[in-house]
Amino acid sequence: MLKYTLLLNYPFFQDERKKITLELMIEKVIMFAIIIAISFAGAKAGWLGEAVRMGLSRFIIKITAPLMIFTSIAGLQFDPALVRESVTIVIISIIAVSVLLMLGALYVKLARLDKKTRGVQVALMSFGNVAFIAYPLLEAVFGPMGVFYGAFYHLINDIGFWSIGVAKIDYKGKKTKKERILSIFSSNFLAIVFGLIFFSLQIKIPSFIFDTMKGLGGTTVYLSLSFIGVAMSEVDIRKTYKKLSIYVIVLVKMIIVPVIAAFVLTRVHSFGLSYEAVCAAVLQISMPCMTLVSIMANEVDGNYRYAAEAVFASTIASLFVMPAVLYIIDYFIKI
Repeated sequence: MLKYTLLLNYPFFQDERKKITLELMIEKVIMFAIIIAISFAGAKAGWLGEAVRMGLSRFIIKITAPLMIFTSIAGLQFDPALVRESVTIVIISIIAVSVLLMLGALYVKLARLDKKTRGVQVALMSFGNVAFIAYPLLEAVFGPMGVFYGAFYHLINDIGFWSIGVAKIDYKGKKTKKERILSIFSSNFLAIVFGLIFFSLQIKIPSFIFDTMKGLGGTTVYLSLSFIGVAMSEVDIRKTYKKLSIYVIVLVKMIIVPVIAAFVLTRVHSFGLSYEAVCAAVLQISMPCMTLVSIMANEVDGNYRYAAEAVFASTIASLFVMPAVLYIIDYFIKI
């Protein structure tokens, strides 16, 4: 195997204080599982209902997640290397999402799913739960730098979902092209854009304002996981594990494609990416199914119950997959 730039030669690897270990990842995943379990139990006990779930979703999407994204990006010192890495991540993200879309379309054709499920299956196999899982994970493990790298995959993930994913789900054509395009410009999208402007121009915000915004944005980790727990409580677990197509999602989207991406970026060519950037890109490819798929399917008469089951199953699987993906990245680097 021809090897080009090995990540072990990067200064990042020579600084043990910065190296993210598998133990840290496992610690964070256990923390995630505990928070999800507590909110799941609270919902099952009747303390947290649909109103709480909807309120949490809006608060996260409209306020805390955009603040976390903006402050993480805007607070970084400008570095041309970061700009180059961001362009590379965008290209990798486009390739990864395109491959997942093609694999999803191929599976739907072979499996002969019903019309209400076909587009839902493609979207589930192609787009990840960036807002509720990826950002909390990247923030918890890598800090603001992880959120910075994650923002660029998020851009492609969301643009792809609202342009192609929704078109696949909406088999009746209820959403117009204009509505789908306008939906791309969400609070998170704008947070990334304004964060990049402040980062590029090194615009400084008064510390007491910036710290307040950063503190509120930091609650995204806990609120997102609480939302996941409440949402998962509404799924009938007994029906979920019997569906082969859900296992296909976990196998293809969360394991096979991320492992191939990890192999390419570590054993073939790093394309100038640091260890953090590689981990952020590969981990986001391996994210569980996007929560919005179920919400959108419900709006356009798609198979939203199946989508909710897939989100549930893939989220549970992600607690095991995410540490495994990081272990695989480290293993590829060391061999």
